Amino acid sequence: MKQETINRFNEAKKIYASYGVDVDLAIAKFKNIPISLQCWAGDDIKGFENVEGVKNENTVVGNYPYAARNGDELRKDIEMAFSLSPLKHKVQLHSIYAEFQTERSKLTGQDFSKWITWAKKIGIGLDLNGTFFSSKMMDDGLSICSPNKKVREYWIEVGKSTRRCAVEIGKALGQPCYNNFWIPDGLKDITVNRKEFRKRLIDGLDEIYGVPYTKEEEKYAVDVLEGKYFGIGSEYFVCGSHEFYIGYAASHNLGVTIDAGHFREGEDVSDKITAIEPFVKNVMLHVSRSLHWDSDHTVIENDSLNNLMLELKRADLLDKVAIGLDFFDASINRVFEWAIGLRATAKALLYALLEPTELMQKMELERDYSSRLFYIEESNNLPYNDVWNYLLESHNIPGGKEALAALKKYEKDVQSLRK
Repeated sequence: MKQETINRFNEAKKIYASYGVDVDLAIAKFKNIPISLQCWAGDDIKGFENVEGVKNENTVVGNYPYAARNGDELRKDIEMAFSLSPLKHKVQLHSIYAEFQTERSKLTGQDFSKWITWAKKIGIGLDLNGTFFSSKMMDDGLSICSPNKKVREYWIEVGKSTRRCAVEIGKALGQPCYNNFWIPDGLKDITVNRKEFRKRLIDGLDEIYGVPYTKEEEKYAVDVLEGKYFGIGSEYFVCGSHEFYIGYAASHNLGVTIDAGHFREGEDVSDKITAIEPFVKNVMLHVSRSLHWDSDHTVIENDSLNNLMLELKRADLLDKVAIGLDFFDASINRVFEWAIGLRATAKALLYALLEPTELMQKMELERDYSSRLFYIEESNNLPYNDVWNYLLESHNIPGGKEALAALKKYEKDVQSLRK
């Protein structure tokens, strides 16, 4: 490690200590907070089913070359992104990334055995999302909310199989597998019987979650429900709105996923965490950067990202709320976007952990709001970049230009060979 880096780190520790912050303790906490990377950004959410006549129903903009074509390439790309990140990692899968081509409603943990073996090898956990789209069984944009009984029954089985898989995956890896439930169901224009659509969704959820996990299974699987404001093709009505899932989760002992891109523009997503967390069993974050609603741009370190991490830290929820990433951009190299997003999330997390929160909370309790605001602003100038650089070098991770050079070399030596 460079002596200059060590010197600057030691000086930063002294400065932070004057604000009551223990840098070594912050780093120790940082190393134990897993961030779950979304596998689907590596191939534009195509997955491995390859069913003839089924199109990808997700809007992923761009046609940058070198997308992963199979599980081995996808895992190799993920490992490259991980090599540039000092975080503790997990990976989020969708059920369409099972590699044994089992029908989606009949998947078992065995269908993810390659992912499990790989996760064990590199020492990470896995999370799971049931895939309720891109299928011949979609009924004009509807799955569980469809009026067609056979369609509903099929997707209910998909939901049940995904829960089984989550338990098996979590048990195989010895840590919780968050099982996220999201469906695109909704209608484009004025809907005159929203209650009936939502009644079908309630009935379907009752069947999927009707058998709770056993005490043993609860160690390995966590159910969370993800809502949405609107979607392309469902601009007027989304069956699974935030309010719907919060109500269902609170009354059925389930969890909720808060996706940073699924709210109206201008909403402060960080404010929602402590408004929801006390009333539901678990909370997961899906972190994205939405320029205009759910645009899912690659995460960069900005006020929105920092505020999410600060809220978790200030509310003492960093070890209670699961954090996953959810963005995709096919206009740039997909491994680059993973690396950028991971590093940005890591910096935001470190920034939050280094904030002199206790000092500012004491001022708030004493109603010394003037001093509180002064220190909030002052904390922006504290030398967290010196801690970041130390963290990178201590993990032998390149910074700045060296990291970019490594990504460009990977594109040239590995990705460009994909034809």
